[in-house]
Amino acid sequence: MRDVEKPSLRYTLLFRLVRFYFYIFFKKITLTGNNHIPADTPVIFASNHQNALMDALAMLFTVNRPVVFLARADIFKNERIARLLNFLKILPVYRIRDGIESMGNNSQTFDKTVQVLQSGTPIGILPEGSHTHIKRLQQLKKGICRIAFQAAESSDFKLNIQLVPVGLDYTNYQNAGTHLLVNFGTPIPVSGYYDLYRENPQKAIALLRDDLADALKKVMIHVENELYYHTIQSLTGMLETDYIRNRGLADKRENRFSASREIIRQIETAASENRLDLSEVETGLESYKKILDRHHLKDRLFQSPPSSAWSLAVSVLISVLLLPVHLYGFITNYLPYKIPVVISAKMKDSQFISSVNFGLSFFLFPVWYFILLFFLQIIPIPYYLDLLILISWPVTGLFTFYHYVYFRRLTGSIRLWWLKLRHPEQYNSLVELREKIAGKINLI
Repeated sequence: MRDVEKPSLRYTLLFRLVRFYFYIFFKKITLTGNNHIPADTPVIFASNHQNALMDALAMLFTVNRPVVFLARADIFKNERIARLLNFLKILPVYRIRDGIESMGNNSQTFDKTVQVLQSGTPIGILPEGSHTHIKRLQQLKKGICRIAFQAAESSDFKLNIQLVPVGLDYTNYQNAGTHLLVNFGTPIPVSGYYDLYRENPQKAIALLRDDLADALKKVMIHVENELYYHTIQSLTGMLETDYIRNRGLADKRENRFSASREIIRQIETAASENRLDLSEVETGLESYKKILDRHHLKDRLFQSPPSSAWSLAVSVLISVLLLPVHLYGFITNYLPYKIPVVISAKMKDSQFISSVNFGLSFFLFPVWYFILLFFLQIIPIPYYLDLLILISWPVTGLFTFYHYVYFRRLTGSIRLWWLKLRHPEQYNSLVELREKIAGKINLI
């Protein structure tokens, strides 16, 4: 734990390299509320936990300064790994499952976090303690509150510690090339709980934990209804585009996030007041999905007017003309892309898929480009052509990746157009079934 809060040239270089790749890994990263982050005061960032190691990186690189993180102690068992984690500014936290006798080791970690906060370095914590693919806040652990109060107590309650809730939302937490939204909420001054803590520490810890949970729910997608979670999420996805369009809102990530939260709130309210039968909606959605699967279609194709034959023909022509660039990017990038995909697909915990893809590809792509560059030296060409060819590999690789995503969507639009042209009765029945399901809640 020594010097974990101090600046390091090696850490700074690694930080900048990984941050650069992190912003390439995602198609787009949207930040909201980052003006809420306090300056010149001890800060503890607390986020929801959905995507394993990527959640910590999302906090780290959007805060854009070194952050000391706390992680479960079992990953520190190997001495070399422990040194690496220490270099990465990660401290161990022991849990009951690690053994009652090991819980006493937390005092050393907590003492170190006090030093970190006093030095002005922020701390990042995932207070749920474990990740889940479900968009629902789990019960928060008390450790984050104990750390905050212990740090305050060590300074005779003179530290103005702020807890900043961070809401993370991925359009797809497993895949690269998706859209990450990071919401920073209004800071919670721990000083407001100092008097209660002096009188009753356990009560103050419980109250701060509950208030932090409420603050986190405001900056993330939180589905309270566990029984019909997937039904609510599917229905929300169907209604989101129409909700935005009918209210004249710009189709931005933050507006979609707000729309999802409002739709979920109204669905759950209607269900709790017996104005909406979610079991009936679930049955309708299952029938609708079976028909979509039969025709290899996605619901998003019905969220906009169907494309005309002319626009589809133009899109196909452009895609074909760009095929040489696609093939070049495919050939020069296939191996470093495919190896992480194959390895991560074997992960038992799907929440680690994105983390494994990110970590392996971060190392494999430079190694692969170095190998290609080595063989390129066999050809006697000017050095500036070597440089241009080297730059072309990652650029065309990114193009190939997004062109493939675009082409899959284009083929879906073609299948929908063909269904409407050759089997209008099936197309109309699909549209009617969708409208019937969406019409069960008066949002669109």
